Amino acid sequence: MSARQSEASVRGQRARWTVVRGSASPRRSWVYRVVAIVAVIAGSAIYLGLTIHQPDILGVVLRESFATPASLDEWVVLATPFFLTALAVLIPLRVGLWNIGGEGHFFGGAWLATGLAFWLGHLTGAVLIPGMLVAGALGGALWAAIPALARVYLNVNEIISTLMLNLVMVFWVAYWLVGSWQYGGSTGGTLQSRIIPTQSQLPLLHVAGGLDSGLVIALVITALVGLYLHFSTFGYQSLLVGSGRAVALYTGVRIRRVQMISMLGAGALAGIAGVLQLAGNSYQLTPGLSNNTGYLGIAVAILAGNSVWGLVVMAGLLSTIMLVGQNVQMYGVSSDAPFIVIGVLLLLNAVGDALSQYRLIRVERGASATPVGDDFVESEGHSVAGSGAVEIEPVHNVLRVD
Repeated sequence: MSARQSEASVRGQRARWTVVRGSASPRRSWVYRVVAIVAVIAGSAIYLGLTIHQPDILGVVLRESFATPASLDEWVVLATPFFLTALAVLIPLRVGLWNIGGEGHFFGGAWLATGLAFWLGHLTGAVLIPGMLVAGALGGALWAAIPALARVYLNVNEIISTLMLNLVMVFWVAYWLVGSWQYGGSTGGTLQSRIIPTQSQLPLLHVAGGLDSGLVIALVITALVGLYLHFSTFGYQSLLVGSGRAVALYTGVRIRRVQMISMLGAGALAGIAGVLQLAGNSYQLTPGLSNNTGYLGIAVAILAGNSVWGLVVMAGLLSTIMLVGQNVQMYGVSSDAPFIVIGVLLLLNAVGDALSQYRLIRVERGASATPVGDDFVESEGHSVAGSGAVEIEPVHNVLRVD
């Protein structure tokens, strides 16, 4: 045996496998996320097969959910607002803020757009529909400005303020629905506005049986926002602010300005989602205009992992879960089933994000593993604790922007 082979053999005997913790890896996070999705889908399918005693129940449910134009149209209705309400969460998350107010921004935009439709109902659709979209963005942004100003200048927790203002906006909408906007034919405790003018309703794009143009608008806006965040100065500044106050101050970024723009933009996007739901599906302003759309947008944003393109995939996934959940209710499955599935998916996703910080590596005794980005390097001359733990040395003055 040569001297080099003998040395390698000794080093191999001294080396050992150990678990080390470093920075979270987006690549590994997505691997765990895909595993979680597959596990939840498989578990849900097994549950349906065991509880519903009907031959080929999975095939029946899938056909009922996707094989007819009506079912596809329902999927489009569910998916359209998710893209924008999820963006309303994802953008503030980039700067370290949690916007839980998507539901309030949603109704704020729908409320102002409804008022504009009634006030300018004599205009043509080519003028009225763009005006309603602008009004929806303005309504959502104005409602988001309240918690944004409180957070930026008074350090009020934005989670609490945005959540509480959701309820305020719902009651504000209800106030108008018992007044001049009330639908004359409503009965009992149902609250709904008059039907908005025909020219203010979004047209259908007749592709494979009819496609809501609201989905096209939502996808175009999502793509434009994704490109803007990726290539613009503001997108880079938002990542710096999210990396930490010290990093942002060192690079000269105006933190308050970036935070305000993020919250106002989030409110505007959720407000547009309210307009698309109003003008593309409901045609009336009601407290039931949103089917927990703002809150489900939070789940979409979390599962997207700070990726606008991942957001598109997750919005489609959650829409599918909600649609299948509606269809299996006729077989006796609880209406809460889709929310249980989404909750389990979020739990497994959180576990996966935590696991993505750990790696199994092979190090020599007497060496320490030092994290550098997603990788680990060994450095000689550092003692190892008697318990066998590996000492991890922090790396300072290194900025990583994914």
